[in-house]
Amino acid sequence: MNKFAEYNQYLKELIEAMLINQNMHDAVNLDISDGLLRSYLSKEKIYSAGAFFTGQNLATLVVNSLKQPITFSSVVLDPTCGTGNLLIECSRKLDIEKQLSETLKKWGHVLWGFDIHETFVESCKLRLIIEALLRGCKLDCSVAEALDYLKNIKLKDAMIVQPDELKSVTHLIMNPPFNLWPSPETGIWKKGKVNAAGIVFEHFISLVNLDCCISAVLPDVLRSGSRYDNFRSSIAEKISGICEVWGRFNKQADVDVFVLSGFKVENKGNIKWHQKISAAVTLADEFDVCIGPVVHYRDPEIGCEYPFLHAKNVINWSEINNIDEKRRFRGRVIVPPFVVVKRTSSPSDLYRAAAAIINVEDKAVAVENHLIVLKPKSGKLQDCINVIELLASDFVNKYLNERIRLRHLTVNVIKSIPLF
Repeated sequence: MNKFAEYNQYLKELIEAMLINQNMHDAVNLDISDGLLRSYLSKEKIYSAGAFFTGQNLATLVVNSLKQPITFSSVVLDPTCGTGNLLIECSRKLDIEKQLSETLKKWGHVLWGFDIHETFVESCKLRLIIEALLRGCKLDCSVAEALDYLKNIKLKDAMIVQPDELKSVTHLIMNPPFNLWPSPETGIWKKGKVNAAGIVFEHFISLVNLDCCISAVLPDVLRSGSRYDNFRSSIAEKISGICEVWGRFNKQADVDVFVLSGFKVENKGNIKWHQKISAAVTLADEFDVCIGPVVHYRDPEIGCEYPFLHAKNVINWSEINNIDEKRRFRGRVIVPPFVVVKRTSSPSDLYRAAAAIINVEDKAVAVENHLIVLKPKSGKLQDCINVIELLASDFVNKYLNERIRLRHLTVNVIKSIPLF
């Protein structure tokens, strides 16, 4: 992060020169922050810091989603503030005074931020100073004095914050890191590594006061991933709020996100994680759905030889009557007819549930785990044909893009597809 200090020095020079020019405007342009970061830091540094900065439209959505307005009586905390995009957007809800010093004194009571990178903290403050100057404040103090007025934006590890430190917080906003952290294993988390955004968000929801107003950018895996069922149940007890699907975070970060906004409540929360569609019958009522049993890199090639089906030899929307590739396998095999859906799937794909019918006569098939198997409970080929038509429909594309914006599909989501 030392290289990023060069950028902060550049910001100080802009302020001291007090030249209202394009460079100053660029410094607080929320849409180019991520690009500036990448010009100073390597991809590895960015990933390890989990630093993906909120663009203008997304920042506007986060701040406008707060259910109570930001005023000079508010205390707005961003516990993972980075270089301050969300706090800059919050400052735009506050008036200014004629003098920079007076403006920053008032803003400093409202705008709170924590980060574990000192250069990010300094950059956040410098950019807020530039924001105030661009809005018409007169520079009446040194840069050092101006930085001191923003005393509640500080170097701090968000995960060791205590409840007493947050008593005055009225608004909680955040775009926490999206990388993977070791699981806290505190009851709601699976073993292994879990998404850092969920850990940070859950930590602060447990700390802030009841009625605290909340708005957060979170990765879609927390909304739709099967590993995070317990997270969703826990958060839904503590927040009365709504989810708004955003889509891909930005061109550089290939992860879809949503905005969760609402209030902290006590044991009476309610969150609509996704749109409910009433259906008398779902795909799970008519089909047995499972992941293909073969883990090719791990399962030894012993036992009987079977036709071997994997994602690369499945032709989308075809009926496959012959599989040339063979494999020995002593686990569970699937007897046709059945349908396979490719698990790898992105919201940008033309079809979210790319599928094919498997109708190899009188032969059980070994199916790889990158495919989801849909076997009709009736045993009829016609049911396979019917479900293929459904999976190729605009309805299913829209349904899956609302339910799960990960880069893979899950069994539970496929099971939930309504059959009309």
